[in-house]
Amino acid sequence: MNIPVKKWYEAVQTRYSQQKYMSKEIKEFTRKSLEKKLGELNDVYPEVRIEVFNKSIKEILPALKGKYGNFTESPAFMAFIIKDKGEHRWTKMGYIGEAAILEATALGLGTCWVGARYIEDRSDLNLNLMSGEHLVAVSPLGYSSENYSLTRHFVSKLFPHRDRKDVKELCPDGYNSDWPGWVKNAIKMGSFAPSRLNRQPWRFYYGEGKLVVDSVGEPSAYKRLECGIALLHVEIGALDGGTTGEVEFGGLGLGTFISEE
Repeated sequence: MNIPVKKWYEAVQTRYSQQKYMSKEIKEFTRKSLEKKLGELNDVYPEVRIEVFNKSIKEILPALKGKYGNFTESPAFMAFIIKDKGEHRWTKMGYIGEAAILEATALGLGTCWVGARYIEDRSDLNLNLMSGEHLVAVSPLGYSSENYSLTRHFVSKLFPHRDRKDVKELCPDGYNSDWPGWVKNAIKMGSFAPSRLNRQPWRFYYGEGKLVVDSVGEPSAYKRLECGIALLHVEIGALDGGTTGEVEFGGLGLGTFISEE
C-alpha cells in the first residue's frame, strides 16, 4: 500500500473523533481526491472494501446495534464492509479503514469510527452489499462545525491524545529507551490509535527488527479491527522514523512491522 507518510503522520497527531458537522456539501475536488484514494485502498485486500454514500450518518445509525453520541446531519458517510471469509480480515479492515480515515482527515474532513452490528431491516438505504459481505463500521464524513467554536472540544483540539496510556504500560515485556528511534516513534504513533470507549487494546513487543502488535486478552473481532488501526499507525511511525519495511498479518501477534534495515 502506498503510504503518504508525512501527510498521514500529521493526520494521526491532529485527528479526533467529531460528531457535529456543517450542512455544506463536500467540495468536488476533495470528494474526487478521496474517491481516488479509496479506489487504491479497495484493491489492496480482497476481504475488505470502503464505500462513500452521499447520505447523512443519521440515516444509517438506527440500523446499527448500540448507542452512540449526539451526531448531527453529515453530507456523507463512509461504510466499512468486510467479507464473511478471509484470513486476518478484521485486522485488515482496521488497517485499510484507518488509511481511509487519515486520508479524509488530511483533506480537511471530519470523521468518527462507529463500529457495530448492522441490522439490515432497520434501514431503507441500499448499501449494495454483495453475497458474503456485511457492514461492520461507518464514519460520518464532512466539514466539522466543531472547528469553528471554542466549546467542549477546545482541549481535544489542542491535546487530542492527552488520555493515552503510557507507552511503557503498552509494552508488557518492557520498554527500552535505547531502542532505535523508529521503534519508539512507531510505538508512540500506535498508542494514538482510536478504539471503542478508548479501551486501547493493543500491546507492543519489539525484538530483532520486528515490532509486533497484539491484543490484550482474547482478541474479539472488534479488538482485531482496532489493532489493525494501531498497526497502520505503527507503520507510519516507523517509516517517519527513518526505517523501511513492510507489514505482515498474523505470526507472533495480530500483525507485525518488519524493518528491512
